[in-house]
Amino acid sequence: MRGRCIAAIASAAALICSFGAVGAAPAFADTYSSGLVATAEGAVTRGTIPAGALSVVNFAPKWGDKQANKTNMLATMEQAHANGVKMIVFPEMALTGYVSSSDPESPAYRMAVSQAETTASPITQEIAAKAKEYGMWVVYGTPERIPGDDDHAYNSAFAISPEGKVSSYQKIAPVEGAWATPGTTPVILQTEWGLMGLSICYDTYANPEIERYYAAQGVGLLVNPTATSRSYTDIDGDGVKDGKGWEWYYRNRLESIASRDGLVIASADLVGPDGYADESGKQPYDFPGGSVILTGSFAGANYAAGLNEDGSIAVGTEGALTNAKDLRLSTPSTTQVANDFHPDYYAKWYGELADRKDAGESLSYSFGSTDGPKVAVANVSGVWADKAANTEMMAKYAEQAHADGVDLLVFPETVLTGYDSTDPKGDADAHSVNAEVNRVLAASDDYMQVLLAEKVKGADGDTTRGESVQRMAQLAKDYGMYIVFGLAEMPDGGPIVDGGVKKVYNSAAICFPDGHTESYQKMHRAGSEETVWSVPGNTPVMFEMPEWTGKDGSALKAGVNICRDGHFYPELGRYYAASGAELLIHPTATGGNPWYRETRIGSYTDRDGMAAVTANLWGQDGYPIYSVDANGKTVSSGKDVAGYNYSGVGRDSFRSTSLIINAWGRKNGTSFDYATGSALDTSGTGNGATADVTKDWYFGQGGFDPDNLETRTMDLSRAGFRITNFQPRLYSQMYDALAQRTVPGYSAMYSTGSPLDTSALDEPAAKADAAIASPSAYTAESVEPVQEALFDARSLLGNTTFSAEQQPLVEAAAAELNTALAGLEKAVPTPTDPAEPNQPATPADPADAPAGTPTDQQSPSGPADGTVDAPATAAGAPAVGTLSSTGSQIALVAALALMGVAGGSVLIVAKRKAHVE
Repeated sequence: MRGRCIAAIASAAALICSFGAVGAAPAFADTYSSGLVATAEGAVTRGTIPAGALSVVNFAPKWGDKQANKTNMLATMEQAHANGVKMIVFPEMALTGYVSSSDPESPAYRMAVSQAETTASPITQEIAAKAKEYGMWVVYGTPERIPGDDDHAYNSAFAISPEGKVSSYQKIAPVEGAWATPGTTPVILQTEWGLMGLSICYDTYANPEIERYYAAQGVGLLVNPTATSRSYTDIDGDGVKDGKGWEWYYRNRLESIASRDGLVIASADLVGPDGYADESGKQPYDFPGGSVILTGSFAGANYAAGLNEDGSIAVGTEGALTNAKDLRLSTPSTTQVANDFHPDYYAKWYGELADRKDAGESLSYSFGSTDGPKVAVANVSGVWADKAANTEMMAKYAEQAHADGVDLLVFPETVLTGYDSTDPKGDADAHSVNAEVNRVLAASDDYMQVLLAEKVKGADGDTTRGESVQRMAQLAKDYGMYIVFGLAEMPDGGPIVDGGVKKVYNSAAICFPDGHTESYQKMHRAGSEETVWSVPGNTPVMFEMPEWTGKDGSALKAGVNICRDGHFYPELGRYYAASGAELLIHPTATGGNPWYRETRIGSYTDRDGMAAVTANLWGQDGYPIYSVDANGKTVSSGKDVAGYNYSGVGRDSFRSTSLIINAWGRKNGTSFDYATGSALDTSGTGNGATADVTKDWYFGQGGFDPDNLETRTMDLSRAGFRITNFQPRLYSQMYDALAQRTVPGYSAMYSTGSPLDTSALDEPAAKADAAIASPSAYTAESVEPVQEALFDARSLLGNTTFSAEQQPLVEAAAAELNTALAGLEKAVPTPTDPAEPNQPATPADPADAPAGTPTDQQSPSGPADGTVDAPATAAGAPAVGTLSSTGSQIALVAALALMGVAGGSVLIVAKRKAHVE
């Protein structure tokens, strides 16, 4: 056992986190439109998606060939329409193929940028026209142009309504390299079944704030175009890739979201080889497919599409899948303020993180050391209302842990008093085996936890702390150990009266090796504790454990939360991780099954880089054993103890798992557990789920059994928060918008926003229309940039998701269009053939062009480098220059009316400013 630093008290005090002052700095973060849709009069939030109406597609794109991919998508849409599908979802970057690159000179980078679309581009509008014809929602991934920026693009999802309206969601946390600029706008759309939220791949898997925001706004359907292949690899050497590791990751992320936030999820993934091919023709990516439609519950996930008969996710096959059963859209309780959802807290936490980031502080960390503490979880249940017995039980486990060399010992939630509660009025409420406690209970109309609450915070030797707290603090000092246990905490000044009922905190006492104590007060309550005996806390708690240091010499940091805080409200854990915590300490009292426990708490390890120590009650937690007779004596009721769950006494007792989790890392020389696919390492903990292992464990109240103590030494080499393009300012503004709408008396941190003003585009767009309507009047070379700039302008003129936060894009598009107009050059008239004096140089309308001319043909596919020779032009028509084989090759055939512009002007499609060489 290593020595303990007295500096622990100073470091802990310095890290006890509070709200503090958070400035309302300007934020390029746009929540305006999503809030309008969610709060619109008559907004539909509940409905049913009929079986067969929702489809997700395992799509294999032809890399760099938009025309081929568009054709494939249209054919898939046609078949889906014939089958009665009303919404179809294609994967991320389905239109172009996938690109990950930060090298502006690479063919991949240049393809992603040069082939980026707008919502007004001809290919987009061609797909939109079919969506309208079929009365179908169509969602697909594509790079999207950024007005005024020729070097970057958005990684976007276009969502087309059954009316043909195109909306765009820009990936908020792209991981595809420098070409992809992060978006800043959550997008909510109204469907006939309810509200739909858009999220792309890593946004969904690594940024729970986005789906939390959606769920709080009433969204019931999360649409996830994705291109994910993590851990999709050959693990048995047979030359065929296995889906086990990828499937664990995919399920872990999607199932926990569906269960926690009550969302129906439609996720569409790419399938097969993809990416820019090397000289040998090998492509760098291989996607598994695995598109799914699922819902979640407290006990597990329910799949409506995408599973094999054996329950595994189907991989490696192209094609569309549809929901095999009706899907009900609803909203969860855990994003409602009445159930301790606190957007006012979260807005401040993320605002604090954003201020740090804006000040130049990195929010990425790597502990990088295998030198971690030895930790233990005690699988125990306390004797209801008998603190003396429970303190003695904990002391025995602490002694055993000390003998085992343990550095950190964690007990469950409310272990000091018991979790359950009973109506305190009348003699029948006295159910403790302790006669003295029974007399106190019988004489009071306060709840047991209120009567037995203790003061927690204090320095070594502080006798104002509760007796049990003092005892455990002394043991922590004697053993040089950190001890965390759950209890009812008495607030300073006594119980808090809430609704006429006296209440206290549901807390975790943190006993330090130097004898001082801190407390964390649970923020998100559950069951009877919420209504009858506890009030929520509001302060995150982190502390340093200076005995262990990372590769940079910084001390190990731990954050604490309790039960529902971690299971249903990820914001607190994310705040800890982004503040540098490498360890999450989580006392709990849950009846959740092993799937529930591992997916929820394991997410903090796999997603957020925090190892986790979570101790759950093990055994009965109930009260109808004893009563008080007329003489004030404790007598047996003659009844067995009744187990507790959230439905009340008399059903299942706590028989779930405590866990000690860190990342798998390179254990056994592999990147994940080849036996299970898991990226988590629990090293045999979680045995509460295994009956044959726990058959000899003590299962009851207040007992001691060394077998009930699970220990392990933590490997923290992989610990540390590392989220690409993490956007705390955006998330702060999202929660602020929710708080403004739902929390009475809340003081806003940010303005509510205002509509996007596109008036600066009206005049130049009209001039561009006129120029394009007279193709013979100007040289093709000077018309091309006008057409390109007009696409950007039309996209913004028709935009319904951006607000004034995005005004710089309008300014850039207007400048781009005005510059292009200024560059128009008059064409030199072509002499008229004397033999045919009345023959015009070019057709006045594409419909007048001779049949069979190149104006109604597509250019053939080009070579792998993405270029193609310039297409032939109609007789007398101005050449429009070289087009990429993936460009919108519909020269002189589409009217501007296709983009919702009146006047029947002729549309000329020009090449991008840069194309793949």
